[in-house]
Amino acid sequence: MNRKKILFNSFMSSITVFICLIIFIQNSKNSFNIYDLSIYIYNGYHYLITASFLLIISVYIRAFRWQYLFQSNTNPTIKHLFSAQLVGYFINNITPIRIGDFAKSYLIAKKTNTKTSYILGSIIMERLLDTMMLCIFLLILIWHYGISYLNINFNASFFLFFLFIPLALFIIIYNNNNLISIKIKNILFEVWNGFTDINLSSKGIIIFSSILIWLIYWCNVFLIQLIFPLFELTLMDCLFILVTSSLIQMIPTGFGALGIFHLGVESVLSQLGAMNHHNFLILLWLYSYIVYTSFGAYYFIQEGKVTLKNLYLFFLKNH
Repeated sequence: MNRKKILFNSFMSSITVFICLIIFIQNSKNSFNIYDLSIYIYNGYHYLITASFLLIISVYIRAFRWQYLFQSNTNPTIKHLFSAQLVGYFINNITPIRIGDFAKSYLIAKKTNTKTSYILGSIIMERLLDTMMLCIFLLILIWHYGISYLNINFNASFFLFFLFIPLALFIIIYNNNNLISIKIKNILFEVWNGFTDINLSSKGIIIFSSILIWLIYWCNVFLIQLIFPLFELTLMDCLFILVTSSLIQMIPTGFGALGIFHLGVESVLSQLGAMNHHNFLILLWLYSYIVYTSFGAYYFIQEGKVTLKNLYLFFLKNH
């Protein structure tokens, strides 16, 4: 990836974030009030502290699960995986493009003398596990609300296209020496090794930790809404918000999906009939942003020689 493409992607991401944020502010019609929000936080600070603590616990569980996605010969420590996770969140939150996963792979590759592409493969497996949990939660929502309420028009052929076509293209390209260079083929091979090098003997632990991570996320949405007395969202409503916000955050934009998150989740809250929801939306985004960014900044500084410039140059070199 050359400099011009990175600059273009950064510019487009920034513009998207800016436009979505402006629309959200216009939609709020001055219902967002810092004084009111501070009163809510003061009265419900115990919910906020609990949610923040659980969020850090979820990162530790992620690091624990990530360790089981490697075979024993790689053997990164949970401490290194934990700090790499937080540095990845930090990078995604302060930059216009999402290169947090690349930063994670860079850090772990340096500490374990493993190829970055191999680590990226394990991160892709991580994403697959999260996507599977999202699919399970989505099925629960469909069972509870019904497809018509969620405005879902499920098309099996469309789903199969996006599930299997990328895999088919990967196999075709990899097996055709005329389509890609040896260097690119080696990189793809390392990514595939990282993706498939899961420790299957620990699949029970991996599944349990995945469930626990997403139950914490679900619980946190419920805890944050408890800060607002006028809100009466059910657990299923909170699950609806969680699934929607998680899908939105898959969009490759930086700055913690600022604006895009607010605009997307706002549509869900409007559908649920939640009134005066803008303070809740701001806090739901802000608490995780502050926790991830502050802890991530600490570990980013602790790494010492790792700088945004180094990551940027490394990113250019390897893409």
